[in-house]
Amino acid sequence: MEKLQEAEYFLAAVSTCNGLEFQFNLNAFLSACRSTTFTLQKSMAGVPGFARWYETQQARMRADPAMGFFLELRNIAQHEGPVSYVGGAMLGTPRWSYRFAGNREAVPDALRGVDVGAACADQLVKVAALLRECAEAFPFACCPATAVSPEGMAALPFTLADVGAALGLPSGYVDAGAEIPVAEKLRILAKEFEPLDRRSLERIASGRLERDGEPIQVFRSSGEDLTDVMAAMIEGRNEDALHPRNVFVAAIAKRISDLESE
Repeated sequence: MEKLQEAEYFLAAVSTCNGLEFQFNLNAFLSACRSTTFTLQKSMAGVPGFARWYETQQARMRADPAMGFFLELRNIAQHEGPVSYVGGAMLGTPRWSYRFAGNREAVPDALRGVDVGAACADQLVKVAALLRECAEAFPFACCPATAVSPEGMAALPFTLADVGAALGLPSGYVDAGAEIPVAEKLRILAKEFEPLDRRSLERIASGRLERDGEPIQVFRSSGEDLTDVMAAMIEGRNEDALHPRNVFVAAIAKRISDLESE
């Protein structure tokens, strides 16, 4: 859950900054977002049924071109350098709008004409939805505070002694007070475990992205501005147009031509 919140933190920065700061925060977002699923796999390893469940989720993610593209972007950012994108100023604001373009994998149709910040927001929501589904499928394995309950004890093979050991309590400590019902002991011990932040998980999975309690504003582009023309030219893999100056001049010329033909 912390990695998911970390990705949300960097998304807020991606949506408001420009230049190198934008690049740094984009790289951090890609890393945190991808680490969310890595952490999930590691923490759930050995949980009965999880491996098969996650295989189904992986197949679903592979079938989503946008999610596959983000996986490739993270690999580029981690092992090769910054990902490739093109940007342009938004009239009337200090904010620039950016598009992915020119990476090893072509931008999927679902992300063409989509601002980078908006694309990142959509990716974060999908990853959060995955975690929410996992929490619903494996409620006791995903939340120790929920597991330490009569229902959790019935579903998972642990004893009161196991709970005491997990908390670092002296041997035999939880056996004291034989007259106290096991359910009551579990209720007390559960308070020592940090619960899963289900409220934040539900909020992010539902698309209500925030920073310090304020909504994160992402730019939803029309897909028809100068930045999109430039991105399309770079995506065309035309070697003559790959120099930034040539791309800009060609994009301006195309816009003029389009306006004259209207």
